[in-house]
Amino acid sequence: MILEGTRRPLTLKATEERSEEDKEIKMAKRKVRAMEKVRILAIVFSIFLISCSATTRSSRLRADPDGFRNIQWGTEISTLKDMDKVEQDKSSNQDLVWYTRKGDPLTLGQATLENIFYSFWMGNFESVWIGFRGDENFETLKKELFEQFGKVLESEKLMRKMDGEVGREPSTIKQTEEFYAWWGKNMEMTLSYSKGRHQGTLSINSKKIGEERRAYEKQRRK
Repeated sequence: MILEGTRRPLTLKATEERSEEDKEIKMAKRKVRAMEKVRILAIVFSIFLISCSATTRSSRLRADPDGFRNIQWGTEISTLKDMDKVEQDKSSNQDLVWYTRKGDPLTLGQATLENIFYSFWMGNFESVWIGFRGDENFETLKKELFEQFGKVLESEKLMRKMDGEVGREPSTIKQTEEFYAWWGKNMEMTLSYSKGRHQGTLSINSKKIGEERRAYEKQRRK
């Protein structure tokens, strides 16, 4: 009985340890999947920003932040001690590294967030990508962003403006996504939401570093 009584706690302890390891593995896989989505979205929105920024720069922002949550654009990653590097696919751009922040509250105003990723290009803070789920969170974020930065063109009107000025075929983006864009002297920001998947992304980018990065990558492709 004594042996049986001593073995049982050891078995339970081993089971608990395996359970914790399984949780950590699942969390790591979830982060990698989230980062893959962010990488794809980064490419899509880079194209979007380049193609339509010229048509919407006339709207003035009520606020034009020079960073996010007390981290100024261009801050070197070596100066920040509360950042955790996120594993990336080897095929990813090695000049662009993603991090999460320890103790980062997953809320923005009254909206609940799914994740927050900070990107550093050449070691300097370039952008933040914020993921969220649900119609209620989207409407809450949209309302608060309109109040803080000003109202901008609705998705369909923005697409119609782009299509009319550029002379292209009508865009199909408006059929699947709802999104808004803001441009300031310091930052470029987009809010995107897929009604079908009930998932959205808020991206805030340093205008200066973004332009430097695009120029660098263009030059490197030559």
